[in-house]
Amino acid sequence: MNLYEHEAVSSIYKKYKVPHANFVVATEPNDEVAQFVKDNGGAVVKAMVLVGKRGKAGAVKLVNTPEEAAKAVSDIMGMLVWGEKPVAVMVCEKASIVAELYCAITYSTETRSPVITLSMQGGMDVEDIDPADIQTFPVKAQAEVEPYEIRNMLVKIGFTKQYGEILRQASMAIANVYQAFWGAECRMLEINPLAVVKVSKKDKKTGEMVEALDIRALDAVITLDDDASIPPQKIYGERSAYMREPTQREVDALLIDRDDHRGKAGSYVEPEDLSGDIAMMTFGGGGSAVTIETCYDVGLRPANFTDIGGNPPAEKMYRIGRIILSKPGLKGVLVCGGTASNTRIDVTLGEGLVNAIDDLAKEGKLDRDLIWVVRRGGPEVEKGLKLLAECFERNGIKGKIYDSELPITEAPLILRDLLVEHRGYKPGEQAKEA
Repeated sequence: MNLYEHEAVSSIYKKYKVPHANFVVATEPNDEVAQFVKDNGGAVVKAMVLVGKRGKAGAVKLVNTPEEAAKAVSDIMGMLVWGEKPVAVMVCEKASIVAELYCAITYSTETRSPVITLSMQGGMDVEDIDPADIQTFPVKAQAEVEPYEIRNMLVKIGFTKQYGEILRQASMAIANVYQAFWGAECRMLEINPLAVVKVSKKDKKTGEMVEALDIRALDAVITLDDDASIPPQKIYGERSAYMREPTQREVDALLIDRDDHRGKAGSYVEPEDLSGDIAMMTFGGGGSAVTIETCYDVGLRPANFTDIGGNPPAEKMYRIGRIILSKPGLKGVLVCGGTASNTRIDVTLGEGLVNAIDDLAKEGKLDRDLIWVVRRGGPEVEKGLKLLAECFERNGIKGKIYDSELPITEAPLILRDLLVEHRGYKPGEQAKEA
C-alpha cells in the first residue's frame, strides 16, 4: 500500500523521530490554514496524491498570505494531478533550503538485504541524476543501523565537504529513517529532498538567536508491505488511488503482487473519472512518470497508470497484460520504459505479454484495431522485441517497435501521430506543439 505524504509524516515520521516540517491538512480553505500561514509567515501548499512530479504539475504552491493560501487550497483541490484528484492538501511551513539530498531505503534482490541509497544531487529532476553521483549501501537485515555507519556513508557521498558541521544531525536523521523503514514494515521509503536547511537557534553561550544549519525530510514516499504483521488495510483502510471504490481491474491487479514478491507488476490505477483511451504499460518510477507526463503534453488520454519493474516473472506480466487490454474503449497501446538494468525483456515482453496477446486472440477478445507503440531496452532486448514483433505479425497487430535508441519522450508522439493517421484520433486540448 502506498501512503499519502501526510499519512506517512503523521503516523511514521513522528513516531520514529524523523525531522520534518510542521504542517496542517485541509480539504478546503479554513481558519486553521489561515492562522498557520499567518504564524509562519507563509507556507507551501502541496497536493496529496500518489503520483510524482507534483511540482511540474503545478500542484505545489508557495504562498505568503492567508488569502494566497485560501486560493491555493481551492485551486489544488479542484485540479487533476496527472489524472489523479487530490484527497487533501498539506500546508507546510517554508524551509530555507541550502542543499537537497536524495535518500531511499528498499530491499535488494541482489544482496538479499535492505539497501540505503544516497545522493548529494536530490531535487525535482532526480531521474536525471548521473548514476556516478548515486551510491547504494547494503546493510544488515536488522532493526537498526548505527549512526557511525551512516556517517561513513555520508562521508563517501561527499556530505562532509560542505556540511560537516551537521554530520551528527544528518547521521541520526537517516538512522531514524531506517528505523522507520524497518519498524513500519515498509517495502520502500523515499525522501526527495532530504534537505539541509537554515534555521534559527538559540546560542547556548549568549542566549541570542543565531542562524544555523539543520536537516529536514521535506517529502515522504512510502510503500508498506501488504503482508505486514498488521496489514496496512486495517490501519489505513482499503483504497484505490482516488476517492472512489476501486474498479474490478484495479482489484485484480492488486492481487498480482500480493502473494508473489518477484518484481512488481500489479501497479495499475485508472483515472479518477475512469476516462482515457490509451492503454499504458510503463516501467520504472522515473520512466513511468516521464512517459505519462509526455502523453498528456502531446494530447493523449491515458486509460490507466502502471509502474512495472524489478524483473517480474512472465506469469505476472501475462496477468497485468490481460488486465490492461481489457478496459473498454481503448484506441491505442503504449508499452514504454527506460533501459532496464535487471528486468529481462525476453521474459516480460517476449513471453509474458506475448502469451497474453496470443491467448486473447484465441479467445476472440483481442482488438486488432488498436495501434501499438513499444519502446524498451534492457537485458535480452533483441530477443524480447523479436518475439513481440513475431506476435504482432501473426495476430495482425498494427504498430511499431523500438529499442532504447529512440528517446523515451518520442514514443508517445509517434503513437499520437499513428492514431491521427489511422484512426482519426483527436488529441486533447493540452497538446503542445511538437
